[in-house]
Amino acid sequence: MSIKALYLDFFRFLDQGSEEGKWKAYRNIYLNPHKGFFDAHWAFFEGFDLTQIAERVEKIKKEDYGHLHSLILEEDPIGLAKGTVEKCRSLVSLNPEPDIYLFVGFFSADGKTLEVQGRPAIALGLERFRDFKDLPLLLAHEYCHCAERILLKGVLSREENTLLTAIIREGLAVFFTEAAYPQIPLYRHLFITPERLQWCKENREAILDLAGGDLTSEKLVSVLFGSGDPEAGLPPRIGYFLAREMVGQCLTRQGRREVAEVFPGFEKIFESILDNR
Repeated sequence: MSIKALYLDFFRFLDQGSEEGKWKAYRNIYLNPHKGFFDAHWAFFEGFDLTQIAERVEKIKKEDYGHLHSLILEEDPIGLAKGTVEKCRSLVSLNPEPDIYLFVGFFSADGKTLEVQGRPAIALGLERFRDFKDLPLLLAHEYCHCAERILLKGVLSREENTLLTAIIREGLAVFFTEAAYPQIPLYRHLFITPERLQWCKENREAILDLAGGDLTSEKLVSVLFGSGDPEAGLPPRIGYFLAREMVGQCLTRQGRREVAEVFPGFEKIFESILDNR
């Protein structure tokens, strides 16, 4: 495992971009030295090419990244990542360990698991953070997804995108971050507000019924884990609460030994879940 601080080259580009032209500087300083990562990262996004990226680069203003630069000076993201990985290793040991890419982009998610040149990796788009308070949580969440890719190949298909597989993946990831950071309130592990968590608790049975009625659905994945459905009265991102509830129910019914046989490598997570239910 290594931590790739790509953002350092991004800020070098910002400092030198006006001297030789933004797109040329971006390619020489940032894009080409990390081409393997960007090829893997941009493969997830459809509908744009290098021409569109170049157009976006030409619009970059150094002052637009002043807040991010201040955040990095206040709290080193490399140090945060190192501390998080140590906690994750104590729960689940991986071989190979994922590389961590700390980068700045504009076609990016705040966190994503992927493969870079055949190796498991986690990418964190730092420009998506207003502060780094939840960066460790997001990194731990994605570390668990890497663990699922490596340890659960025979259980979870990477090609399958049904509600059931999403519930298993995200439920395990939420419990993983809770085990790594038990002092942090639940709503932050779910990446929702306290008010939305309360809504989920009040509507728990209706949410469970909705999901249980069609676990093979692919459409419900984007609704429950993404934008929600205002017409149906479903707020965004409530799927993480749902996943935690359903995985927790399954673990409680089946017990440590049975579930550990299905999900090998996650035994410490199961102990944490069952001890607290």
